[in-house]
Amino acid sequence: MKILILYFSGTGNTEFVAQYIKKHLSCDMFDIELFPLELFKSENISKYDALIFGFPVYACDIPVFIQEYLKYIPTTKTKSVFIFCTKALSSGTSLKHAIEIFKKAGYNPLGYADVKMPGSDGLAFLKKDSSMAHKIINIDFSTLEGVDILVNRIKEVTKYLENDEVERFCLNVNSNIANSFFSSILKKAFIVMEGWLKRKFWADRNCIKCKKCERICPANNIKVNDKVSFGSNCYLCMRCVHQCPMEAIQIGKKTVGKFRWRGPLGTYNPKQ
Repeated sequence: MKILILYFSGTGNTEFVAQYIKKHLSCDMFDIELFPLELFKSENISKYDALIFGFPVYACDIPVFIQEYLKYIPTTKTKSVFIFCTKALSSGTSLKHAIEIFKKAGYNPLGYADVKMPGSDGLAFLKKDSSMAHKIINIDFSTLEGVDILVNRIKEVTKYLENDEVERFCLNVNSNIANSFFSSILKKAFIVMEGWLKRKFWADRNCIKCKKCERICPANNIKVNDKVSFGSNCYLCMRCVHQCPMEAIQIGKKTVGKFRWRGPLGTYNPKQ
């Protein structure tokens, strides 16, 4: 069975979970391929028997740019999808929304997991020697219980894919997945904060014009010439801030000299 793990990861959390799933799912039964969203041609999804889709949560929902991507997503051979998200506080309405989107696209959502991870947006404002930064660095990510449950679910359900029995495992959208009231408040606050943050990106004098930020920006929003220019299409994924080798990219003055996050193992290096 050919399975695609497709994900978006700004600073490494979602990629870490995707790699974790692949590692714990690997066996003779599955042929698993893993791709970041920005490097994958969506029309190739139809080549796979099942899809595992992962995304980070923004303000208790699916990031808008990922919602736009999913509007045109083709189905796999068996129309089966498993969904996971990474969150800092709450997954809110994100999983409920994702299930709705995939059902509308003709998929059968068969399992999901929401995974608590450090919020890479807030991390960039932490002092490097703070107790919170120290605590985050020392988190044990070797076991992800919620993801283990999803992996077992995938193993269980995929046995029925070829026997046309899969629809009995299809998830229903219910109120237990999301706290709509809490989500609506955070979404409104995020809209205001998002606009402010996007206007505050700049590169300080430590910048060596290596152009890494330009190469790895998933929105193609950064241009490096005599100076570093930030456009209006920012995803606010924080990848450029955390990946800059000189820690030169800042958001206002509040991130200067502060903590940088390169995924749970400190090894995240997005493909260029």
